[in-house]
Amino acid sequence: MKTKWLAACAAGMLAAAPASALEIRIDPSPIYVFDLSPERGLFDVVLQNILVVNDEAAPLDVRGLRIELRREGELLAAARVPSAKIAKTAGTFAGLDDAGLLPVMDFQFHLSRLLGEGESLSADPVLEPGEAYLNASLHVSSAGLPDTARVIVEGPDGDFGYQDVPVSRYASGVTYVSPVEGRWYVAASGDAEHHHRWVVSSEFALDLIRLGPDLKSHTGDGSQLTDYLTFGAPVLAAADGVVVVVKSDREDSAGMLRLKDEPYEDYMQRVMAQQQAIIMTDGFEGAAGNYVLIRHTDGEHSLYAHLRKASVRVSVGDSVRAGQPIGDAGSSGNSTEPHLHFQVIDGPDLNSARGLPIEFTGLKDDWFSMQRRHLRAGDVIEQNLP
Repeated sequence: MKTKWLAACAAGMLAAAPASALEIRIDPSPIYVFDLSPERGLFDVVLQNILVVNDEAAPLDVRGLRIELRREGELLAAARVPSAKIAKTAGTFAGLDDAGLLPVMDFQFHLSRLLGEGESLSADPVLEPGEAYLNASLHVSSAGLPDTARVIVEGPDGDFGYQDVPVSRYASGVTYVSPVEGRWYVAASGDAEHHHRWVVSSEFALDLIRLGPDLKSHTGDGSQLTDYLTFGAPVLAAADGVVVVVKSDREDSAGMLRLKDEPYEDYMQRVMAQQQAIIMTDGFEGAAGNYVLIRHTDGEHSLYAHLRKASVRVSVGDSVRAGQPIGDAGSSGNSTEPHLHFQVIDGPDLNSARGLPIEFTGLKDDWFSMQRRHLRAGDVIEQNLP
């Protein structure tokens, strides 16, 4: 009996599969779109953590994984994982499993919720009874807003089965305003080309930095944290709520700044090693550095991460109002230069919650309307003052 699986399904966290030769489990579910260009009706989705489990007494040879985005039954777009990639992915996860790394990375792959008792990951596309194949993420873009994603598992002689997952444009019951004052640049967002989108807990997060008149984020050579215009800038509560977590004693990550004349490849290798060490030790919570977590209505929480050490101005249990200063921007945790990492999640646990799409109200229109849209990398935001 898959007690964890059944409990998660009953809680509405996962999508249950129809009767077939296998089970298809998706976490998180339902799926939320990201605006590519809402004025042109373009959206995209990322299906995270698709687990295919063989519940039969005989082996199943998985030859492909197909995703179809539909609206009212009509096909809008499709994508496919071919057999060669399935074989490579299965081998990769088997290696991580053998190395004992998957429990540490549960904040991303959610196997504690997906895998049932007695089930294990297969090292190849042939699933023996009780074995499973994990596809960590699959991206599909669509001309039109889909209402369903159909996950189809292919075999040698046809499809083994499919699972329909609800898709929607997330609608929050909370009104959010900009968490920063003045004009800020969106350095990273939920765009598929950026790192946030591929991590469940921060899928729709924003990285915000201040730019000077010369469009640089720092003065001088950028070798000191204090060179950066973002460092020490006030961070504001984005909505009314109650402070539930505060972390303020971690050092700012001066060692992650790029050194003068340091080759890009050397820099990335050095920084990735530092960041991986933090994640392996403390998970996403450690990567956030100093942070404030605020609870809002409907279980939504807003996260303000990488804050400057000892700059937090609120305490656990405080009620805050939208626009209230709560700390200063810094560069603690997994931060390569001072910036504010802001996101909304569906619960208080940074390692198990999922990221939610967000819209801000009251932004100034720039070259185009900033109203009722998801921010994209490259946007410049500024809050209208009352």
